Amino acid sequence: MRKLKKIFKSLFDFICGKREITFYFQTVRFSDALLALWYSFAELIGLPLAKNGREEFLREVNKTFDFQGAYLFGSARSGLYSLLKALAFEDGAEVIVTGFTCDVVPNAVIQAGCRPVYADIDQETFCMSSLSAAQCITEKTRAIIIQHTFGIPADIDALMKLADEHSLYVIEDCAVSLGSRYKGQLTGTFGDAAIFSFELSKTITSCRGGLLLINTNKCQGKTRCEKFYQSVPEQSRRYAGNILFQFGLSGLLYRPIIYNVGKYVAAIMFKTGIFKISTPYPEKEAKIADNYLIKLSNQQAALLSRQWKRLKQIKKRSQDACNYFYGNLKNIPSIISFLVRKDMSLNLIRYPLIVKNREDLLEVFRKHNVELGLWFTAPISSPRTNHKVFGYVSGTCPEAEKVSAKICNLPIHYKIKISDMDRIISMLSENARRTD
Repeated sequence: MRKLKKIFKSLFDFICGKREITFYFQTVRFSDALLALWYSFAELIGLPLAKNGREEFLREVNKTFDFQGAYLFGSARSGLYSLLKALAFEDGAEVIVTGFTCDVVPNAVIQAGCRPVYADIDQETFCMSSLSAAQCITEKTRAIIIQHTFGIPADIDALMKLADEHSLYVIEDCAVSLGSRYKGQLTGTFGDAAIFSFELSKTITSCRGGLLLINTNKCQGKTRCEKFYQSVPEQSRRYAGNILFQFGLSGLLYRPIIYNVGKYVAAIMFKTGIFKISTPYPEKEAKIADNYLIKLSNQQAALLSRQWKRLKQIKKRSQDACNYFYGNLKNIPSIISFLVRKDMSLNLIRYPLIVKNREDLLEVFRKHNVELGLWFTAPISSPRTNHKVFGYVSGTCPEAEKVSAKICNLPIHYKIKISDMDRIISMLSENARRTD
């Protein structure tokens, strides 16, 4: 009997013995995960559930945002692509993007027949520099994509003034800034349009998914998008079932208390192709992958509605964690934090830091079961990205290149605890003492 108890205790300790801290599926409740699995099964057998999911979700969105048009896609990048395609700029029209971004942003620009032009960043916010953006404008410039990096609002006043002076169409990239405010106003409400992401690491998630909001009818944007959206196909039953299954199972596996074993199950799922990576290989080579342009499913939208209703709680937890990190890390000499301004109200999903010894920290964090994020280690995603196919020339964005060599980011989400943050602060402090 003692041996049996010992075996069960060892098994329990292995499965639930460590609290691991990662970035993904952190606003997904146990009930959300189970519901997603049920939706997956129902979809595969052809049982129609949540038939009005998209309509109901957009009603929730409309309680927060006042918009002229709202469209739900299989990803934020396909929403951006659709908008640019609908606007029908001439081939080779230039679109200014932040030179510190994910490869899916310039790829959407390229696939729409435009050319991305990269503006450098302000090192205090990691967002687009208005001075650099001004230098990018030519007679071919038609639009500017203002990215709110990490959830930190960009210099909206200066960038909107610049866009107005040159009659540029303004798209806000709010993929990671849902709920952040600049001077009391939500990001996503300043430009002519805005995109939001619901990918697995975002503020709220449907595993894949994106929202395009249209705020004005400039360039007939609302009219054109309405027409274009009608031609966007629904997800296939197999694809929809797979995404819902990945959402549901991941919502269970990525829970901090069981991730010690869950990460191995997830790895097997990715290895066997049951789970899909968020950016397929063709997109990393500036091409279009399968299922690039599809609508968000009604079931995914229903799952998003459940999380959207908790946005205030999610933001409060993020703000508390942000303030805790900021207060405890600002006096560590080897760490540079971002500038927290009084005109911002932040809803970060990752807490960015500039550090001296990123590779050493990666090893320390790994040993302590904490994921250290690496957005972005190059102006476009990472050094492994083929920057040439995205039209980026080395030296174009010197500040972004300097930052990407030293930046890392910390988990700052709904499920993080003070004890988790104390653990992280202790690791950073100890590492700083060893290296100074």
